[in-house]
Amino acid sequence: MTDEASLSSSNAEAKARRLTLALSSLYLDPNNYRFIDHPDYSEVPEAHVTDEDVQRRTRKLILGPSEQNVTDLIASLRQNGWLDVEPIHVRKLADRKYLVVEGNRRVATLKHLQLRWQDSTGQLGKLDSTIFDKVPCILYEERDTFHHLVVMGLHHISGKARWPAVNQARLMKRLRDEFRKVPDEICNSLGVSKREFNLSVRTLALADAYRDSDYGDQFTTEMFNLFREVLKAPSLRSWLEWSDEAERAKNAANLERLFSWLSREPEDESEDDDDARLGMNRGLGERAISTGGQIRELAKVIEDPAAVKRLEETRSLQAATLSSDLLVKNEIVGALERSNEGIDRLFELAPQMSGSELDRVEQLAARLEAVAVSQKRQPATATTSEQPWRVYSELHQSHFDSIGVGKYRALTDIAFEKLGRVNLIVGINNAGKTSVLEAVYLLANQSDPRGLLELLRRRTRMDASAAPAFAVTQLPEQVALSGHYDHRTDNAVSLKISVKDEPEDVDEDWASYLRTLVIDASYAGRAQRSVTDFFSGRARRTRLTGEPRWLTPSVFHSPFSLSDPELLVRCNEESIKLKLKERVIEFIRRHIDAGVRDVALANEHGRFLVTHNEFAEAVDLSSFGEGIQRVFLTGLLFAGARGGIVLIDEFENALHTGLLLEFTKFVHQLAVEFECQLFLTTHSKETVDAFLLNEYGIDEVVAYLLKRQDSTTKRVVRFGGPELERAVDVGDVDLRRL
Repeated sequence: MTDEASLSSSNAEAKARRLTLALSSLYLDPNNYRFIDHPDYSEVPEAHVTDEDVQRRTRKLILGPSEQNVTDLIASLRQNGWLDVEPIHVRKLADRKYLVVEGNRRVATLKHLQLRWQDSTGQLGKLDSTIFDKVPCILYEERDTFHHLVVMGLHHISGKARWPAVNQARLMKRLRDEFRKVPDEICNSLGVSKREFNLSVRTLALADAYRDSDYGDQFTTEMFNLFREVLKAPSLRSWLEWSDEAERAKNAANLERLFSWLSREPEDESEDDDDARLGMNRGLGERAISTGGQIRELAKVIEDPAAVKRLEETRSLQAATLSSDLLVKNEIVGALERSNEGIDRLFELAPQMSGSELDRVEQLAARLEAVAVSQKRQPATATTSEQPWRVYSELHQSHFDSIGVGKYRALTDIAFEKLGRVNLIVGINNAGKTSVLEAVYLLANQSDPRGLLELLRRRTRMDASAAPAFAVTQLPEQVALSGHYDHRTDNAVSLKISVKDEPEDVDEDWASYLRTLVIDASYAGRAQRSVTDFFSGRARRTRLTGEPRWLTPSVFHSPFSLSDPELLVRCNEESIKLKLKERVIEFIRRHIDAGVRDVALANEHGRFLVTHNEFAEAVDLSSFGEGIQRVFLTGLLFAGARGGIVLIDEFENALHTGLLLEFTKFVHQLAVEFECQLFLTTHSKETVDAFLLNEYGIDEVVAYLLKRQDSTTKRVVRFGGPELERAVDVGDVDLRRL
């Protein structure tokens, strides 16, 4: 009867083999999670699972009245026959008796068709009757209930044929409470997120509280999603005094109010009503709240006592919202937040705007000022055409004096003291040199989330806006940076980054929510914070606290990551104004290629065309050697970061060693002229030597050797320029080997 074949599995717990079994040997699972929410369901002990009455009742529950639950499956089997897309999953009960773990709906349908066919009351169509004797199955040889539940969960929670949400939640809760599995193990087993697991079991607790209340007889499966919406809303959780740990509402009075609004209450009767005098049952009115949208509306006014009182009196959510002043306030806050997001985006797109588009920006600015004037307030001193992010001071005396990395990626508790104008970060590959540059870049950007997102874009070569679901998985879970900037008594600077799996507040787009990035920064006692929520299928949302300020302008360039087109456009424009581009091209002509006449930006995507003596038409810069590209793009950076920080990763990449002496002197001169502090990484002895021997500003050069003491610990060794120069002169010292 069984045509057995072995079946291997990557899961050690899932020892299974493929075989075929007679339909009569297959028993439906009366405790299947597909219908445990059915009013006629009652749990069946395993000893009675194979009872004929139990099996008949189970089959009826699955098929539904007049087989309406499986009409689609019946039609498919008659039209297409049995498609062995996925075998039936079973476990052995006794000799020739197998319990269906997965596939109860298909087995029940087959049994129904078999009975109709045997009674000559039904047609099989293309379904071959031999299927009744040889049903393809997968036999799980272990009697591990946890594993069987996981198999069902994979199909009906994270798979296509999903159970109702309440049934999914009951399975998750059972795995946690009965089998003592930790949430992470359950999430990994079922393929659900930690947030989805927590929300499901908490919603189930609230739904069960409703079922235990006086209104419990009115519970329906569809109401589960209403309780889910309740727990999504922070204002409602606060009003209920909801405890995630205890999974219950501590405010019993408010919980009773909520249950009443979700339920049908007896309608009021007049005193002379005959039915009332006779004590007959009164009819039930409509629910005050019956949709998820109404739950979200309730969340907006629940903190207004007048609105709550009005809802209790009238059982009309519309009447309650109309009586609430909070709605107007919420609309104002929402409009301001949307305007702030729009302004941030316009600022990002400013380099690409046409004249007519800039005219519209000025018109919008005038309208915003009119809002303030309408309340007899003077417009703000700063015009709205100014950048929303500005540096703390345009006139600083110095740059970073020190930087401490408490935690960033693989770097922990290291410090860079007595920084110079030119700072060489030296070390072998994978020592963490690039992470040092990124830490400096983050400090310079303070709470602006675009700084971190730009670093992620460079590392992953993916735009966070285009692929937010992937980007949020790359966010550093914990960052702690500090330092001292400029010559002043209160020059301490700090930055902390954390990532949360739940937003600080909720809007109507909760279903698409992914994660939240929180950045806390401070300088000279002035604190600022940004909270950025990421969503799938829509733009991220950032809220700012405090005055948004950068510490200093900063640019980051690496040969191994995607260049930022907007950065290149800005640096090109500034280099033309400051006549820097002419000097960079002259350096290229003198030291690399004398035929180069000009390099011009072709479009806003960062494509440069080279005018050359040997070509009739301008040629794309990428057609030339990487050395020319590297020199040209590096030279432009100083115009874009005037007065700020220039960060260059793998400085020597694509540069011939014979060019290093002149080029290191050139970039050092640009750093002085444009008042920039330069941080660069290298694992090249020739690069270190070039900065020391180019006869320019040796006192401003500092080198830091980043060494790995073990797999998790790194330390920093500082070398002043003059000290290194003497060592090189005497013994040709290789800093990397110290």
